[in-house]
Order: sequence, then structure tokens, then C-alpha cells
Amino acid sequence: MNKIGFDGGGLLCELGPRADVVLFFDCLRTYAQQAHSERDWSLLLDRLYRRCLRLDELAEAKVLMEQVRQIFAKLPAASAVAWNDISADKRSQSWLNPNQPTLADVFCKYFEHFASCVDSAQLNYDTFKSYPGYSYEPVRLVVADLPEFIRDKNKPLADYDSLEGEPFWLR
Repeated sequence: MNKIGFDGGGLLCELGPRADVVLFFDCLRTYAQQAHSERDWSLLLDRLYRRCLRLDELAEAKVLMEQVRQIFAKLPAASAVAWNDISADKRSQSWLNPNQPTLADVFCKYFEHFASCVDSAQLNYDTFKSYPGYSYEPVRLVVADLPEFIRDKNKPLADYDSLEGEPFWLR
């Protein structure tokens, strides 16, 4: 079972197995994108989910993720997800606790880790941008297990920008 995590600015924060992360983005699509279609969610649903966040996207992505947290905070965890429809195998491997009061509580680690990686990416850039050879360390989803993490960490950002179809962390 591969663990998935947020990576940004030299910080890697594990989220859990693929199925948990897919569920988070399914909930984001259902409760944020569909219910609040007036808002452009592509920074989270395309750039973060499939590619990586550019430096100039960090602030807006952080605001969007806080809006997702606020939306999730209004949703009872017991009824927001059909927990019984998730296979027993996936439930046994999950790092999520469906007994939390709200969906925001179920995914609280996701919101905290995302903010930490965004802050780390911004801080590293501000600190090291004048150093020869330094390049921005983007916020992205990665396989957190070795050697997959090293493989993905060394992928050129152009590979992420040109990516179509499944994200690297789901392959």
C-alpha cells in the first residue's frame, strides 16, 4: 500500500493511502465544486490533484482550501460519505476516522498539512531565491514511499505541467 502525501518546499506530509486521498477529492468535487459552481476550483481539482502548484498560485490555493474546510465543517461526517459502501479492505487500510463529527474533522490533517507545505514552499522560495541554482519547490501530491518519492521529486516540473490523464501519484 503506497502512502500519499503533500510535498512542498522541502516538507513531506503523509496523508494516507491512495483511496483516502481520492475520497478527499471526491468530497471536494461533490460538496465544493458542484454545490458552489460559481467558484473556480481548478487550482485544487486540476493543479493540485493532477499537476503541482506554481509559486504565484499558492496564496489563492490556500484561500480555496480554507473555503473547502469551511464547507466540510458544515457537513456531518456520518451522512456526508457512504462509509458502508467503501470496501472492507479499503476501510481497514484507511487512516481516516469516520466517527468524527464533521467532514472537516475527518480530513483535518489534510488541511493542516496543505497549509504547512504551502508555507514551507513560500518560505523556502523567499529565503533561497537569490542562491545560485535554487529553484522553487512546488506543492504537489506525491507517493510518500521510497523509491517512488525520489522518482517523483526528481521529475521536471514540465512533466507535471504537460500531464494529462491520471496524476503521477495514482499510477
